Amino acid sequence: MRITYVTHTRFPVQKAHGKQIADVCAALAAIGHTVTLLCPTVSNSIKLSWNRYYDLPESFKVKTLGHKDATRQWWVPGVFHFRINMRRYQKALKTFFETHKTDLIYVRSPQLLPVLLRAKADVILELHSLPRLRKKKFAALCNKCVRIVCLTTAMERELLYLGVKPKKVIVEPDAANLERFAKSVSVKVAKKRTKVFPLDRPVIGYFGSFYTQNNIEKGVSVLIEAILRLRRKKVRVYAGIGGGWGKEINEFQKKVRAKNLEEDVRLLGHLPPAQIPEYMLACDVLVYPAPASKHPYFQRDTSPLKLFEYLAAGRPIVCADLPPLRDIVSKETVYFATPGDPNSFAHWIEYVLEHPDEAAVKVKKGLAAVAYYSWEKRMRRILKGL
Repeated sequence: MRITYVTHTRFPVQKAHGKQIADVCAALAAIGHTVTLLCPTVSNSIKLSWNRYYDLPESFKVKTLGHKDATRQWWVPGVFHFRINMRRYQKALKTFFETHKTDLIYVRSPQLLPVLLRAKADVILELHSLPRLRKKKFAALCNKCVRIVCLTTAMERELLYLGVKPKKVIVEPDAANLERFAKSVSVKVAKKRTKVFPLDRPVIGYFGSFYTQNNIEKGVSVLIEAILRLRRKKVRVYAGIGGGWGKEINEFQKKVRAKNLEEDVRLLGHLPPAQIPEYMLACDVLVYPAPASKHPYFQRDTSPLKLFEYLAAGRPIVCADLPPLRDIVSKETVYFATPGDPNSFAHWIEYVLEHPDEAAVKVKKGLAAVAYYSWEKRMRRILKGL
């Protein structure tokens, strides 16, 4: 089948959604489809080719649709860059589908639905959040798609409440590239390979972005506070925090310095996807922190890529107990901590270190569970019956 994936952002891109798009396209190609990724003309600081950046085979085509880039027009105010580029991109998409045939359009950007639904092809919409406004119109657009993919059951419930037809909706969380974790090594060996973590104390790892797309902090401050609590209890650990960019890293470095944790916390900055598995393997405990927040991202939408990778890495996990994460993990596979509570995270990190045999049982169950969440299996399930 000829599948055209349409994204509304530059590609490649530093944020996690770029990696997710790349993995979805690669999985679709791996199971036998001809895949083309369409993206807008937007300036990009990444100079590596997409396949080198994401460490993936060049199994699908990437086509940038030509239109004027508002980010390069000095007279266009920055607040209007996205809106203007989207208008230009939508016109380019309309022209593209008038002359290019495809069997299926795959998209995770609801704002592109009006133009894509006019193309002569079925449309699958993969939802990573739900709109706050014009919900009836959104539901009507969803009902014109052949399939709606929700990342969580909470998202599915709200979508059905809005009037989307049940037969069109499926729940499929994100997934992991399990092959990257196939050659597992011991923590000690991985630490020696990375050459950034100490060998004389446990390493607590976090790998991911620092903020949501709504600029809400994801919980790195909670982890830093937990490390401080552990040090006060004379439990010496070392935190390796991968992610963030520029000002974000400087902001959190100030927090580390203010708490006198320079010898206990290292901000690794942005890590290329190819390096992340080895850094995860070099950790004694992997942590998914989160704030105490009622925001829909934490209560309904999140299906974090890092959690699937944590499971695949085969390391004990201390995880914020968020409702949507219960679709993926349970007390059988992770240790749940209270969101926003550094004392809870500190307690469970210490508990894991003191109960290695119990933690090993959870790790084994986690490895068995994550086998369901390969990208190829996920995409086969999404396309089944079409």
